[in-house]
Amino acid sequence: MKPALSILDPSPLFEGQTAADAFANTLALAGALDGRGWRSLWVQEHHNARSFAGSAPEVLIAALTQRTQHLKLGSGGVMLPNYSPLKVAEQFCALEALAPGRIELGVGRATGADPRTSAALLGPGAQAFPTMLRMLMDWMLDASCEVPLPEGHRATGIHVGPRGQRPDLWMLSSSPDSAAFAGAMGLKLAFADFLAPGAAGAALEAYRKTFEPSPFASEPCAAVGLVALAAETEAEARRLSKPAIAWNLARSAGDFRAFVPSTEADAVIATASPEALAAAEGRGVIGAADDVAGRLTAFAGEHGADELFILTLAERNEDRIRSYQLIAESMA
Repeated sequence: MKPALSILDPSPLFEGQTAADAFANTLALAGALDGRGWRSLWVQEHHNARSFAGSAPEVLIAALTQRTQHLKLGSGGVMLPNYSPLKVAEQFCALEALAPGRIELGVGRATGADPRTSAALLGPGAQAFPTMLRMLMDWMLDASCEVPLPEGHRATGIHVGPRGQRPDLWMLSSSPDSAAFAGAMGLKLAFADFLAPGAAGAALEAYRKTFEPSPFASEPCAAVGLVALAAETEAEARRLSKPAIAWNLARSAGDFRAFVPSTEADAVIATASPEALAAAEGRGVIGAADDVAGRLTAFAGEHGADELFILTLAERNEDRIRSYQLIAESMA
């Protein structure tokens, strides 16, 4: 059985681009792919980052609801430690009211930032992630009127508005331990293979082993996020992937720059050791469309993934859009 396909977009920033450019690209990408074989589009949360513009997924999702009709829209994800669980529940229930049945809330336990920025985001009142997640789940169920807050609950009398609906709730993961926790909480899982290459098999196994049915998921549902880029030929795909490879090489060396244009990527790649270059090139599924589709289908089958979230990085937005179109067509 072929996996469902979804888009993961961090609104990448290339040198010389503004955040307005990156957000315009995300909106254009969503409009071009709406109703074209993709189940959902999730946006990310990054802070103090030179390479990604997205720091407020709830704002970008609101804009995306006005540009799409078919795609489900979500966060991949909201970094829950940065927020009040009540505020997150309110924001995403409001988004659900804007686009009923199309909003998905993916939450993560990291902050999406370096240590100093994390300290600025968290403040003195930060709580442990499991406590925050349980509070968020309780408020979601109360908002949808599925399970009202019981008497004696620490939040009794505090209700999320708008009421009557809630988004679909997922948990992000990049390790078997966090995947097992998602299963025990009865949540859908989105595992980031691009952050933990090679760990998807163990993570999905741990998730399914610990899964307990809940109002959020009656059975296990596991998605895996991968970097992929397809073109008409392998040579073209390799050419388009050079800025992302150069960025990975720079990041591995501690240089968190914006993405360099294709004209400068070769100079970065030329200085890399063979081992570093092989590692950077191995972080994505890159090639001609039919080959990419076959490798993605095989990956999903081998790991038991119900869905794949595809993250595509290329300098020109039209090349990203074309890659997504080719993947959807080849996997239809």
